[in-house]
Amino acid sequence: MTAPPPPGPGPQGAWNQPPAGGGWPPPAGVGSYPEPAYGPGPGGYGPPGYPPPPGGYPGAGYPPPQQQKPGTNGFAIASLIFGIIGGVLLGFIFGFIALSQTERTGQNGRGLALAGVILSSLWTILIVVAIILAVTTSAKRDSGGSVTEGGSISATALKVGDCVNGLKNTTNLLSLPGVPCGQPHEGEVFAVFDLPAGEYPGAAAVDDEVSKECNTRLGAYSPSAETDPDVGLFSVYPLEQNWRRGDRQVVCLATASSGGTTTGSIRGK
Repeated sequence: MTAPPPPGPGPQGAWNQPPAGGGWPPPAGVGSYPEPAYGPGPGGYGPPGYPPPPGGYPGAGYPPPQQQKPGTNGFAIASLIFGIIGGVLLGFIFGFIALSQTERTGQNGRGLALAGVILSSLWTILIVVAIILAVTTSAKRDSGGSVTEGGSISATALKVGDCVNGLKNTTNLLSLPGVPCGQPHEGEVFAVFDLPAGEYPGAAAVDDEVSKECNTRLGAYSPSAETDPDVGLFSVYPLEQNWRRGDRQVVCLATASSGGTTTGSIRGK
């Protein structure tokens, strides 16, 4: 008995013989198979390129991302605060940083930064003007410290030998107009010292201590002034709020007892 020849490839590379032992029916047409059919099953998806099923594909949708609104720039707020309170340097620095950041990021606060820079500029102008006025209106001194040209002297910068005006009807001094002692003046500084440190002893105790110390020191500055009825005493000493800040300086001045003015110095007389 002759064995059947082995199956060989048919047209289009398909086998033209069914598998041994039977199997599925051969495809229609020699060497070809039908194209598989595609279609969306229940809840399924079609192949790429097919239109989506009616109503779209099942599944949860995602809303479009919400764009977060930019907040106010912190440097702009800081610039405005320092501009208000007079922190000139920080007002400028924070202001320029805020202007740069708001332009780049779109944050709010550009107006605040501009306000901070403007206020800092105004403070700068005021400070410069104050310095100019202080320099031009201050008393001029020679190398020995004596006043040679009249002008304002801070109450905390008074020195022994200074002659001043502005003592009449004065209870709270910040500065006094100083003049050369050869010109008419109301008082002459003969002692400057500090009271002992410690808790504020009260206005009455301070006044008593100042009077005692000033009377004692007057004789060392002008021996004849102690017994001269034409010489009175005037003192400048710290109030309680100044004491708490560490200011305990006392300034003792000899004045004309008549309340008028005198000319010349009493030092050594």
